Order: sequence, then structure tokens, then C-alpha cells
Amino acid sequence: MKKDRQAASQREAPKHKPHNLTVVAMEGCHSFIILDWARPLKGDMVSYMVYSASYDDVIKNKWSSRLSNGTHLPVENLKPNSYYFKVQAKNVFGLGPVSETLTYVTES
Repeated sequence: MKKDRQAASQREAPKHKPHNLTVVAMEGCHSFIILDWARPLKGDMVSYMVYSASYDDVIKNKWSSRLSNGTHLPVENLKPNSYYFKVQAKNVFGLGPVSETLTYVTES
């Protein structure tokens, strides 16, 4: 029964959003972080769209996007600013719901 539900879920876009978004900051290196998150469901065959924006870009609703095949993504070249991140699972059938937005403020 469990395999039937899992097989059925693989024939449609992901239904659950990634969760537990966290930032792993490197001590002494304020321009580099690793964005980390948990899979929407274990066993899902998905990749992820990772959206990011600085404060000024959020005001303009101008988000950048990058693809990740795992549950983490390095983010480089950060300047002193507030940054916003959200993650969305995707598979061959489409995009799932977007995670909650995570805010991170870099140190100057």
C-alpha cells in the first residue's frame, strides 16, 4: 500500500514544500553561506529551485533562481545586506509549493 502511494506521488508534481530552511554561516567569512533544507517527503525524486533576493530586489519582486539537485546550496559574494531565500521542489511533472521565506542578514 505504501509503495502504491509513493508510486502515485511520482506521477504528479510534488505536493509538499521543502521545510527547515537554515543558513550555515562560515565564521569569519561574511560573504559565503550554505543554504540547507529538508526534503518535502523522503523518497521523492526531486530537484529544487532555490530563489534568492536582496532587500532591494524583494521590494521590486526581482528574485534570482538556481537549480539544486541536493538539499543544500552554497551562496557566495554576499554583501552587507538582508537576503531572502525560498525553495521549491520540482520533478518532471512540475513544481510543488514554495517553502516559507527565510531571511538572513549578513554582517558588515
